[in-house]
Amino acid sequence: MYHSNIKSCITLLIVLNLTSCATSLIGVGGESEIVSETQIDQVKTSSSGENKTQNSDMLHGGVIDNNESIFSGVDPMEDIQINAEIKSTYGKVAKLNKQKQYADAIKLLDSVRQKYPQLSGPDYQKARVYFNQGKLELALESVDFSLLNNSRNYYSLNLKGIILREQGKFEQAREIYFMAIESYPPYPNSHLNLGVLADIYMRDLPLALLQYREYMKLTSNQDKKVANWIIEIERRIKAGG
Repeated sequence: MYHSNIKSCITLLIVLNLTSCATSLIGVGGESEIVSETQIDQVKTSSSGENKTQNSDMLHGGVIDNNESIFSGVDPMEDIQINAEIKSTYGKVAKLNKQKQYADAIKLLDSVRQKYPQLSGPDYQKARVYFNQGKLELALESVDFSLLNNSRNYYSLNLKGIILREQGKFEQAREIYFMAIESYPPYPNSHLNLGVLADIYMRDLPLALLQYREYMKLTSNQDKKVANWIIEIERRIKAGG
């Protein structure tokens, strides 16, 4: 019953998150092309795997300011620069995505991709558009092209994990989420999505608990839903699963 309710919630949240994701641009250095990827993340809150996005995510590319001290490395997306033209195009794509004018969105992204082939963002954005349409194979193909340009793009890695999860490839999704976390540990949504995968799909409660706790730490314990999930998992583990 618990998981059934969660899945209903997740499906609703995913739809809501996908819509909100499409309306905002992430300020990820030069890849603010990455329209809030956090949103394609959370399964429990977005069972299809897209996610609920933090406002700070959009401003800082997934880095929570008060938690930056947790990680002493460098954000691999920090120094990527994009110009006003690309930002404007991504804004238009976000609106088209929200309006379900997917063909127009893909056309715009292809034009950016052709002009700036070195960027990983256009293919990431195409993957999001295809994902919104349920075209998982095309979404996976696009996100792989994105990763060819930047293998440490943790937004793309996180999205790839979501796509693989939706395809039922849970072990592969798990490995990709770990790669996203390795690329940039302070990005909360990779932890959250791995937690959801472990909890709902793989029944790996210790891993789910670990990842939910890490997500809460990175988001200053603000998410009441995830706090409740932690309590429920602790109860289940205590009761023997």
